[in-house]
Amino acid sequence: MKKPRIYISGAISGHDYQKRYNDFIQVEVMLEEQGYEVFNPMENGLPKDSTTAQHMRRDLSELTREDKPYDAIYMMKGWNHSAGCWTEFHAALAIGLEVIFEQIGTPIKFE
Repeated sequence: MKKPRIYISGAISGHDYQKRYNDFIQVEVMLEEQGYEVFNPMENGLPKDSTTAQHMRRDLSELTREDKPYDAIYMMKGWNHSAGCWTEFHAALAIGLEVIFEQIGTPIKFE
């Protein structure tokens, strides 16, 4: 049986890189334990010093890929303070992904 695919969205810019990296890894492990195939944007293949714009291009390309589509997006606590997360959130809504908010802990399907 195919594992559902989930994309992690969380604020990165303006935060301590190592702390955020650790936070994303924690979420990744938790979601994998729940049976998801997880995409962690902190491990998107770009160098750490790439610009925010470069990361957003890579991450949005991943989030919206047609050959291996995602089923859900997981919005980490504090996502709403990040322009990049808002962009990912709206893209996820536009393509019909299930949205799971860390603060609520339950999926919400927007239609």
